[in-house]
Amino acid sequence: MRRARISLDAPYLSPEPGEFRIVCPGCGHAVTVGAEARCMKCGASLEAALNAARGPPPPLPPRRLTRAQRAAVSRPKLHKHYVVGTLALWAGVMLLPVGLFFLRPLLLQSAIFIGMGLLFRRTSWPVALRREQQRQLKAWVWGLPAAAEITRVERQVAPTLHAGRLVQLDYVFTVHGQRVEGRMPSPHASDLLRRPGERVWAVYVAEDPGASALWPPGP
Repeated sequence: MRRARISLDAPYLSPEPGEFRIVCPGCGHAVTVGAEARCMKCGASLEAALNAARGPPPPLPPRRLTRAQRAAVSRPKLHKHYVVGTLALWAGVMLLPVGLFFLRPLLLQSAIFIGMGLLFRRTSWPVALRREQQRQLKAWVWGLPAAAEITRVERQVAPTLHAGRLVQLDYVFTVHGQRVEGRMPSPHASDLLRRPGERVWAVYVAEDPGASALWPPGP
């Protein structure tokens, strides 16, 4: 009975859901990555394979993002509430000139629609969330590159209540000898396949390393 040959083209394999493994270039086995980055089977160094799995470094800033990449980040927390608020705001704005010049009783109705629209839009897209999203976009466009490592992959139970986030990725990188921790929400299902210990690239804002994101952006 022939044994299945492990392909060396795959940078890493994950047979178990919570375990990150990489193909050893020395013996061809899929092994877990330890603190010393050496193969548990033959003792060969895994640094070269880990660097290859990290992928090419980010290009020099400023970087151009597609409309889909920006839309995946800059989105309200509660999308349906935001749409309802937008419709109510537009209805109030359209009724306003009618009430001013023709039917004065419509002014009250216009004010109610405008107030409801502003309230729904504000509560469904809080200012703090907008700032967080702008920091992530700034890191993608202007951030400096840094070698990072994923430390935690947390699946969101209710994505519709968290701006469409399917997964929360925690990671660490080093800036001037200081360890910096980052967290990045993602709406992409492919990020559910990531595992703690995976070597990745991060980009951070030079004057504010806390503003960071993983590179590359999703599709």
